[in-house]
Amino acid sequence: MTDIEKLRDLLNKYSLLSSHTIINLSKFDEDQLLTYTEQREAIVNEMSSYSSLLTDDMKAEIKQLLVGEGVIVERMLAIKNEAAEWLEKRENIRSQQNAYQQSYSSGSIFIDYRK
Repeated sequence: MTDIEKLRDLLNKYSLLSSHTIINLSKFDEDQLLTYTEQREAIVNEMSSYSSLLTDDMKAEIKQLLVGEGVIVERMLAIKNEAAEWLEKRENIRSQQNAYQQSYSSGSIFIDYRK
């Protein structure tokens, strides 16, 4: 297999991975998106060694893939924002509970005067 064929094969893998992820994006959770990013990174790293062999058509195809991946990035940001909101609510609940459940100093003395 020649270098240009290897590059074409990698580009096809990247395209299939991207389109599969976009199609199933609403079903994907954060772990599946993490797997996607790891696979994508491996493909892109492998492609980088062949960057000098990229044709104009291949460059255009890569640009189209990057534009299409904007949807994936939006989904990742939505998941990140959901997690941030959850953490903020959790922290607010924790601070409210701490306000009501303050532990008093063990060195303090309680005196009850009976009349």
